[in-house]
Amino acid sequence: MHRARSLPVKDEFTGHVEHHLAQLGTPVFEHCALAHFACHGISELTDPSQSKLRLQDHAETPLTVSALSRADLAHAQLAYLSACRTAHPGNPRLLGEAIHLTSAFQLAGCTHVIGTMWTIDDRLAADVAESFYTHLADGPTGTPDPARAATALHRTVKDTRDRFPATPSLWAGYLHSGA
Repeated sequence: MHRARSLPVKDEFTGHVEHHLAQLGTPVFEHCALAHFACHGISELTDPSQSKLRLQDHAETPLTVSALSRADLAHAQLAYLSACRTAHPGNPRLLGEAIHLTSAFQLAGCTHVIGTMWTIDDRLAADVAESFYTHLADGPTGTPDPARAATALHRTVKDTRDRFPATPSLWAGYLHSGA
């Protein structure tokens, strides 16, 4: 079994994000140390606050930058956004504003966020995530340590670059945001 697939899972979240925001004041993943989203990301050029992750209930209750602005993710240590354009600023007039999903997770309190600046290859994204989580658990305890997120992504991107040196579009778009 691959290490990325064997990480311990305490809770599974498949409900309506906005419903939980309304009921609890914060998303269900408020108490999770690590959240991994493997879905589609949409960067809204005309209104970056409406950029969203396309989760199961996206048509009724999308998880948008605006919704995240009301969240308190102070307990979240790592959010991995395996979706296209989650760190894309959207409107060229707002390049200096950094209004996107990656920054929204960080502003909501998540210490480390992995995002993407452009469209990513779905098949390779699974390999990148597996490599990332393997490197995340490279420490002395062998368990995932979110504090190693920047190093884990760096090693993963380097490994992917070594596999595809002539195609930076496959590896250069991954971004770590955090402290």
